Amino acid sequence: MTVLAYQDFLQTASEKLCHSCHIERHHAVLIVNFERLAELDGVLGFATVDEIIHQISQQLRDSLKHDDLVGITGRYQICCLLIDLPTAAHAELAAHKVLRILTPPFVLDRRNIILAARIGVAVSNGSNSPLSQLMSNASLAIRQAKLEQESIRFFAAETEDPLLLQIDLWSDLGNAIETRELYLGYQPQINIASGKIESTEALLRWNHPIRGPIRTDKLIQVAEGTELMSRLTLWVFNTALRECAEYRKAGLNAGVSINFSADDLRDPELLELVMQGLNVWGVPPGCVTIELTETAFMENHAGTLGTLHNLKNAGLRLAMDDFGTGYSSMARMLDLPLDEVKIDMIFVKHMTTRRTHDRIVDSMINLAHRLNLSVVAEGVEDFATYERLRVLGCDIIQGYLIGKAMPLPELLKSVTKPFNFIDTAV
Repeated sequence: MTVLAYQDFLQTASEKLCHSCHIERHHAVLIVNFERLAELDGVLGFATVDEIIHQISQQLRDSLKHDDLVGITGRYQICCLLIDLPTAAHAELAAHKVLRILTPPFVLDRRNIILAARIGVAVSNGSNSPLSQLMSNASLAIRQAKLEQESIRFFAAETEDPLLLQIDLWSDLGNAIETRELYLGYQPQINIASGKIESTEALLRWNHPIRGPIRTDKLIQVAEGTELMSRLTLWVFNTALRECAEYRKAGLNAGVSINFSADDLRDPELLELVMQGLNVWGVPPGCVTIELTETAFMENHAGTLGTLHNLKNAGLRLAMDDFGTGYSSMARMLDLPLDEVKIDMIFVKHMTTRRTHDRIVDSMINLAHRLNLSVVAEGVEDFATYERLRVLGCDIIQGYLIGKAMPLPELLKSVTKPFNFIDTAV
């Protein structure tokens, strides 16, 4: 049989499922998606990319059983219907066979093109599931495969569609900003030399009324790139300043670190909103540190560097978060108005047991100090790590050894307790 066009595939596949006489046997839909081909449209042209898809489809058609179907069901997508499989495991064998066919580079005019195929698989017993359901399930498996960076993913009935989940969470997050479902936890940052709380990091928390606690990275993923991001940042910034003013009034003479995103730096009204917040809550600018990831700092978007300098000139401190995990350019760092770097916990956590981690942390501290930057070590969970950081000259530590992120009332109770490990270390 030949490769079918979209409508012909749907009609023929539906008929095959309806007329299958092997009620106790299995059928499967394999959806094959090619992420790299979208990049080639502008380089090779639509017609050439279409020809690549047709040739690949024919290869798959030739490799499957005569009764199986292969159709082009999307711009960069091929769908296969496997009929009357003896067991569900045969669908897995077929998926791996397809992947083996697609893994070698596709040769076009002496060019080797990496296809980067992902395969979503949905299996049905007999004719219990219509074609539309099988294709929907296989599409969900594809989306999950992309999230998990897998080549093959099988649909599981309990799997929640990540796209629908993101849509639902986006709607709920807009309401949460208004209804106080969100709150901030504050993780203390201890100055090693003085043993006192130098600052706290304000960490966003969302206790969803139905889904329970939502991970912060998931929350940011939902908001990033949408109008919710600026609303969320504004809420976090003002809440952190208001509660910082409260704990400073209560006797905790500490600053606050607040996380911004790359999206925030592109907001032309950011500086004005920041200054309004500082004026409203009366927190000195020098007590406020804006944390951005290494990736956000390295972005070369027009205006980003100017925004950073404006924040710095307004008296705020700037910190590079997750230092060492991105792609820092030394030339770029020379242009950045930084005050602080935060060494990521993936290096700190194992520095007392892995010599390479210890050397990396030592090098980071020395580099930062040579650039007149203070150093915060994240993820400090035990006394041995604290002691080693003290010997290496780290300025500030943060982690479970000090305390987890806690709401304001809990923070105010905890800071009345002495940090005994500091006393025993000196």
